[in-house]
Amino acid sequence: MRSKTTIVALVAAAVFLTAGSTSSTSGAKDACSLLTPEQVSAALGITMQRSSAVSPHLCTWHGTGPDAGKKVALSMLTENGFAMGKTPVPGVDKPAVSGVGDEAYYKYYTEPQYEKIKTVDLDVKKGNAVFGISVAGCPLGDAKGMAKTLALEVLKNL
Repeated sequence: MRSKTTIVALVAAAVFLTAGSTSSTSGAKDACSLLTPEQVSAALGITMQRSSAVSPHLCTWHGTGPDAGKKVALSMLTENGFAMGKTPVPGVDKPAVSGVGDEAYYKYYTEPQYEKIKTVDLDVKKGNAVFGISVAGCPLGDAKGMAKTLALEVLKNL
């Protein structure tokens, strides 16, 4: 069984590999221009602050005080990264999501492993725009709803 650190490193590597490519990305929009801290706060029901921007392809927010373990990330993906994300992985559920873009799917670890990782990713494709929303630190059902709410907000701003 992999340690939590190893799994987090693998997830970070996957985001890095799919977020930075200039070919077939979600256009020229900066990821941080697609969601406001207020939208992220409203979706999570807590105060969220934007973290320092590291790349125009990735924007992150984090909770404060007792909610500091809650995090959101918006990644601009490539079409290839979106397609690769659908590849089956043992112990990871990847159900399709309706009502979000042209095509969308969640990615999260199955129970009981989810309780250790607590991260839900929602990857969305709408036309040539492709992005991923990650919600961490929340119960599975809540995180799925939060990710979908945020994805719908992103779609309004593309």
